Amino acid sequence: MGGERRKVMILDDNIINLMIAEDLLVSHGYDVVKLSAPHGCMAKLDYEVPDVLLIDVSMPRLASDDLLDTIRAAPEHEDLVIVLYSDMEAEKLEKICHDKDANGYFCKSMDMAKLPEFIDRFF
Repeated sequence: MGGERRKVMILDDNIINLMIAEDLLVSHGYDVVKLSAPHGCMAKLDYEVPDVLLIDVSMPRLASDDLLDTIRAAPEHEDLVIVLYSDMEAEKLEKICHDKDANGYFCKSMDMAKLPEFIDRFF
């Protein structure tokens, strides 16, 4: 991954999935910031300035359409890589990915050990 450490922000309400993703990414050389509720997501993005947002778009109380539109409209986040991360069917995630200009998607049902390499592809 080169000499530069990349930062991933994970937004997921499932604490077990959050911890697994964090462990995998940290052991692969990423810095990780976690958020387990959608409240304050934009403020955390502004403060942390991650390279990647790994977002569970099926979280309760998350207006994912609005959040994704807001992020994509913000010039300070134009280079942010957005990866949809959910237990939805791949076809649904792919459609949301296309509709909301996300960079990719990763189904939680996939082999989680492949998540770091999946994120690597964007750099």
